[in-house]
Amino acid sequence: MSLTSYDTWLKAILLLVAGYIIIAVTPVYLPVIVSLIMAFILNPLVNYFSGLHFGSSTFKISRGIAVLLSFIFAIIVIFAIGTFVLLPFIHEFDKLIINLPALLLRIQDMTINLEQYTNMLEMPNNVHMLIQQTIASAAAFSADLARHILRVILGFASSLVQLVVVPVLTYYFLKDWLILKEKIILMFAVNSRRRARHVIEEMALVISGYIRGQVLISIVMGCIVFSGMYILKVDYPLVLGLLAACTETIPIIGPIIGSIPAIILAYLIVPSLAIKVIMFYIIVHQIENHIIVPNIMGHTIDLHPVFVIISLLIGGQLFGIIGMMMAVPVAALLRIIVKLVWNTSER
Repeated sequence: MSLTSYDTWLKAILLLVAGYIIIAVTPVYLPVIVSLIMAFILNPLVNYFSGLHFGSSTFKISRGIAVLLSFIFAIIVIFAIGTFVLLPFIHEFDKLIINLPALLLRIQDMTINLEQYTNMLEMPNNVHMLIQQTIASAAAFSADLARHILRVILGFASSLVQLVVVPVLTYYFLKDWLILKEKIILMFAVNSRRRARHVIEEMALVISGYIRGQVLISIVMGCIVFSGMYILKVDYPLVLGLLAACTETIPIIGPIIGSIPAIILAYLIVPSLAIKVIMFYIIVHQIENHIIVPNIMGHTIDLHPVFVIISLLIGGQLFGIIGMMMAVPVAALLRIIVKLVWNTSER
């Protein structure tokens, strides 16, 4: 067997071992993913600090010090958010948890009343059955969504020990990104390194733009929903605003999922308020789709809606809500890899 064959078999074995390790160590994904997200968010700030000059001197801040300054700035922002947003949110969320059993009972009563009302209408039996199934599915979805949110929060709290390493990982990602990139590139054959560098840089550009754009869109939409629910006097506006911000990370269907609890809560207050909430969400999502997203995101991802929906379905089937959140950026990365590999093979 030739040396080339041994080299090929060794690479295949290493890929299999790497794939097995990736599947076996899924618990470590959370701190790594959070660290990467924080690194992409803070990187522009680090670049700003490291590019500062003091007067006419040539003294520049080192990248390590720039990372520490960015951390300090981030801590100040987080402290301000915690003081003015998080504490009121915790108080409101505690009230929601206390009232959750009563809310679920009221939702069940609402579904019973809607079923009785539809039974009074003269409709074909198949239409009656369809309406009843829709009402039952909506009620079950709302209850499951509330329980799932609780499980996610409790699961996140149990993962706080893992998240202790996030600042350390984020620091090294920010400080040594160029070194890490070059080490990855050195793993490729000499004649493939230029192509590998281009792929890595394009992937980093797409992901950094997507993450920063998605964070900004989530903040904007969360603030808009909170303001709207507060003005319309719907209960728990802070919780609904945070829910809207979180579900914005799921393209296309995320905003619909985030609107369902608000509509149900408004209906429990008075049915006419639910109509106002529905109109509010329709207007907000039109503004989002035609103004907010195009101006913030531009063509960062550049995926056709068909591929977005397919990637959402695959991600949801494999990894649930987290899979749906990660589906679009992963699909965008695969698009870059396939495009560049395809172009290379054609040449």
